[in-house]
Amino acid sequence: MPGRRYLLTSWLVRAMIPEHTIGTYTLWAPDAPIYIGRSDTCLRRRLIEHTATWAPDTRFTFDVSRTAQDAFAMECSLFHALGDSTSNVEHPPRASRSDPACPFCRSTVTAILDNRLTQGMNQ
Repeated sequence: MPGRRYLLTSWLVRAMIPEHTIGTYTLWAPDAPIYIGRSDTCLRRRLIEHTATWAPDTRFTFDVSRTAQDAFAMECSLFHALGDSTSNVEHPPRASRSDPACPFCRSTVTAILDNRLTQGMNQ
């Protein structure tokens, strides 16, 4: 995974991430991803909460998103790419019930492909 991994400390999170930033994050044991998550309201606050529960040598990476829907899509991509190597068990929930489904789940991809095939036949 590209990008620098930062030590998960509250002072570093405060220094790097502005309040009310939407985004996703990955927590790392020194060499392996251990947890992925997101915040649709304040990434800074969420990461600071993790400083109290994870080991002192835990590292983090993060991505800032413009919208909660973008953060959901990014978290889904991380979940599908890294899920087997993290402690995440459940698929990330959508930001709201009216948002589109996960763009990486098989059911979504199958529906898109079926729709393309149907449209292609009707032309």
